[in-house]
Amino acid sequence: MARNRARDGFLDAGVSLEMRIAFVIPYFAEAWEYGGPPRSAYELALGLARRGHIVKVLTTDTGGRVRLSPRQRVDISTAGHENLRIRHYRNISNRLAFRNRLFIAPGLSVNIRKDLAGYDVVHIHELRSMTSVSAYRAALDLRLPYVVSPHGGLRRLGKGSLKTVFDLLWGRSMLGRARALLAVSKLEVDQASGFGVNKDRIRILPNPVRPESYRDLPDRGTFREKWQIKTPKLVLFLGRLNQIKGADLLVRAFAGLGSEAHLVIAGPDDGEEAALRKQVAAERYGRVTFVGFLDHAAKLAALVDSDVCVVPSRNEIFGMVALESLMCETPVVMSSACGLATELDGRPGVSVFAAGDVPDLAQKIGTALGRTRDSVSDTARMVEAEFSLDATLDKAESVYGEFVSGPRQI
Repeated sequence: MARNRARDGFLDAGVSLEMRIAFVIPYFAEAWEYGGPPRSAYELALGLARRGHIVKVLTTDTGGRVRLSPRQRVDISTAGHENLRIRHYRNISNRLAFRNRLFIAPGLSVNIRKDLAGYDVVHIHELRSMTSVSAYRAALDLRLPYVVSPHGGLRRLGKGSLKTVFDLLWGRSMLGRARALLAVSKLEVDQASGFGVNKDRIRILPNPVRPESYRDLPDRGTFREKWQIKTPKLVLFLGRLNQIKGADLLVRAFAGLGSEAHLVIAGPDDGEEAALRKQVAAERYGRVTFVGFLDHAAKLAALVDSDVCVVPSRNEIFGMVALESLMCETPVVMSSACGLATELDGRPGVSVFAAGDVPDLAQKIGTALGRTRDSVSDTARMVEAEFSLDATLDKAESVYGEFVSGPRQI
């Protein structure tokens, strides 16, 4: 397992530089309905394990709308790599977990000190979660360095009073004592600074893409055939059906696109599907299809068949779907409220509209529908170079290495 690598001043021959890293996160692999955080955490944990680090993940058994089955938990825990160890704790209520983001797992709170003992660094994912509070307290008791990934959770969007109370009780102290806050974008850096975190304690750790996942894309036409979409142009929304994601803005903008365009709304219901369906019915659109949650293969098929993927979010700390679309060489129209907007704006195949501006969104979509996929290939190569899993793993190792006292023999 030992590797001879220089890192943070250490060069070792015969003693491994690998670390023992603990992740604490309320949802993990197979809980994809929660959006980007479980996916990015899973890719990061598995990638670190394959590099030789010991990674333990402490999480709950929520799988989204449905609780993970015992078989699923076993399959996840034994898959991937021998260095990746996953422990699921049972939520008192999966409905509270998914609908209210209230994760109550007594077993995790009781056992977390024992689970974290002997580890070098703790990576707390999400801010306002009781799993995070348990990890924070345990790390202090064990005198373990810890870092925090808010995953876009710094702003108090919705449930403002409860979030204010949480911050007074735990949130500000948790961030104040963290060795580092890991932001996914420059937008989150600004939000962290506004939250009172000193910039010298902020590091950027973007969500990764795995280039190999896009090497063998589905045949074009597969998604259209399944959903019997025959119109020349296909516009795709891909994300949770939540007010913050802005699908309603896209429905309004779609009105001016003409009869040659078809809108697909893909993603799990997160409280907004009924309102969106009512909005579509009221406008008497006949060219809108709701397809629900798409797994990875189905998502790739949808992206390959789409002429433009739209990210109309009112607030989006990163915008992973934009990178996924570009890796499929599908043009993107994204809101200026997305964390990736400043980095991608002006790149071939990418348009940015003013957040919340429906006429601007409609105009940008119309222009994008006239583009060819050839214009996106250069941007896809940039995404592969700057957001690859290997690049993110290098940054993660560097951050953790700042707070580990030295190499250990494992």
